[in-house]
Amino acid sequence: MPVPRFTPALRRVALAAALLASAGVQALSVGEIVRQSHLGEPLRAVVPLGKLGTLSEDQIVVGRAPEATHKAYGIDHASYTSPLRFALEVDAKGEARVLVTSEQPVTEPMVDLVLEVKWPSGRSVKHFTLLLDPSGR
Repeated sequence: MPVPRFTPALRRVALAAALLASAGVQALSVGEIVRQSHLGEPLRAVVPLGKLGTLSEDQIVVGRAPEATHKAYGIDHASYTSPLRFALEVDAKGEARVLVTSEQPVTEPMVDLVLEVKWPSGRSVKHFTLLLDPSGR
């Protein structure tokens, strides 16, 4: 049976269609968490998300993942000893990041958290384990 051949014109049409279809898809990349605080201090950590591209800041929702997601990771949703706050920050170049903070000092040397990032065309969930060293070490 003969193999169908794609003409150069048909290849260009297929490539253009693929590019147009992918142009509307925007994905954020949840990077690795960077700890900026120590044991005995209020938590401060940053998670990079990359460039927003065509997304606007108000299209992105960041926060603690739902209880069912915590269970899927084997983490007790109620295990946080102090409430965590999640805030989206975007710089002048369109680079986004999630700032994770607490008002109270963290007294446990290990903090597990599950971050959820949602936008109109997608959702990303990532589990992080932070190991907090005493300050001054």
